[in-house]
Amino acid sequence: MPIVHVNDIDMYYEIHGEGYPLVMILGMGMNVASFNNPKFIQMFAEQYRVIAFDNRGVGRSSKPDTPFTVETMAQDTIGLMDAIGIERAHLKGGSLGGAVAQIIAAEHPERVNGLVLSGAASRYPFLMKTMVCLAPKIPFMRKKSVQMAEPLFREPYPPTETTYLNQCVAGASFNGRKYYGRIRAPTLITNMAHDQYVPMKYTRELVEGIRGSRLKLIDRDHLAYLTEPELIARPSLAFLAEVDGMEA
Repeated sequence: MPIVHVNDIDMYYEIHGEGYPLVMILGMGMNVASFNNPKFIQMFAEQYRVIAFDNRGVGRSSKPDTPFTVETMAQDTIGLMDAIGIERAHLKGGSLGGAVAQIIAAEHPERVNGLVLSGAASRYPFLMKTMVCLAPKIPFMRKKSVQMAEPLFREPYPPTETTYLNQCVAGASFNGRKYYGRIRAPTLITNMAHDQYVPMKYTRELVEGIRGSRLKLIDRDHLAYLTEPELIARPSLAFLAEVDGMEA
């Protein structure tokens, strides 16, 4: 089982396909084996060498109970790239992974060629952030939050309740406004037009904040990331092919 020690955790990763490296950073509570992720990874592996991994707190990576930030997750990702010898790559970040990818693109621009963000936001509404951050501390809110994510806990290698909620808090606390002005990689943002978790206001803010970024709006809600992954893969691959052409 491919595992490397990064920072204070063991990280599980897989490599699929051949060619230019693409680092895939998954979303909230997700791991490489859950839902349609194997199919989604394979779509990209037809064109790229895909490095997909389980973030801290999920899958076959370590599940420490201590809280963490999205910035910590970005450090984990860079540590994994260092450990397996990836100097520069395309980044594909979905949902929470999109926040991680924004930080990497801003803090380590020399490591990022093309950037694709899906279901990503610049930040989250104050009320949503407050409710998510309170949930682990208030029993009835904690129970409700876990119940809402019940399908995640039926998937292979699920998070613990605590590590799932830690990821939720990390994501809700993210504020990308201090990062996106420093992102220089060619960027595609593929968001859902009816996403119940990413208000259009914050999609627009992200597009306007990342200089030269493109927006591909898809006429679906957040569930489509799980049920129709090809809607994300097709425009993402077309965009990355353009980036590859710019490098040739």
